[in-house]
Amino acid sequence: MRQILFLCLFSSTFLTSFVEAKLPVLNPGIDAIYGADDRELITSGSNHQIKKLADSVALIVSIDVLDIGFLRTIIKAATLKENVNMCVTENFVTRPSVSGCTGFLVSPDVIATAGHCFQNEEDCATKKIIFDVDSHNQTRNGYVVLSHNVYSCKEVLKSESNDDHDYALIRMERASKRLPLKLNKSGLKISDDASVFMIGHPLGLPLMLSKSAPVSDNRGVSIFKTALDSFEGNSGSPVFNANTFEVEGILVNGQEDFVLDSNGECYRNKRYDDGVAGGEGVTRISDPLPFIK
Repeated sequence: MRQILFLCLFSSTFLTSFVEAKLPVLNPGIDAIYGADDRELITSGSNHQIKKLADSVALIVSIDVLDIGFLRTIIKAATLKENVNMCVTENFVTRPSVSGCTGFLVSPDVIATAGHCFQNEEDCATKKIIFDVDSHNQTRNGYVVLSHNVYSCKEVLKSESNDDHDYALIRMERASKRLPLKLNKSGLKISDDASVFMIGHPLGLPLMLSKSAPVSDNRGVSIFKTALDSFEGNSGSPVFNANTFEVEGILVNGQEDFVLDSNGECYRNKRYDDGVAGGEGVTRISDPLPFIK
């Protein structure tokens, strides 16, 4: 399986948590750069509309990496360079990185994510949903967020994880005052010539924008393909129509993982041409839509 190389790169602690998160994945290898790496951190200087959308996007992590206090919660994380023997010239290697997935609000107390990220009541008991994990909240040893932005799972409303369907809907233990994202409820497929963008937590990094990319394969009933730059941790990220800003789907799978540097000393992100066949898999939002109230 393509994920084996990727998993071998991690330190023992990080490796254990990543293996646990990855075992259910049926379409492994979410890690691809198409053309130039045009990902960018979402900061106070980002586009207003992007910041507004990012407000409703969360990091999903194991409670094992959290130190939850009354006012503040610490997300314990080493840098991407420390967790993965990644070449120092690659982007974001000095940023804290943690094993996890991404989710997003579809109603005040429900988030959507990939099905392989949240499958059952065990996940419900052992994972937390955290908003505002951005570069502003980065510290030397991870992230510090306000504890009222940390949510527990109350129940798994629906979870599918197979070759044709990959999504989950999670009810949180309390409602959020954040605005749910707007979804494509038309029942129509995204157009073949459309462009999309994504907001999420690649490799458990801070909130990040993957800029506009084309739809590369729109034939699937439940899943379409796109040339978005995406990584482990982007699983569950909302994929937006670049024209309507509505969520078209949930990032669920992708291309090959890291590649060893020519000198054999470190690893680089594997890169593809923009027009490469295949691409990153996106579960259409119409799949879970009937279960979103």
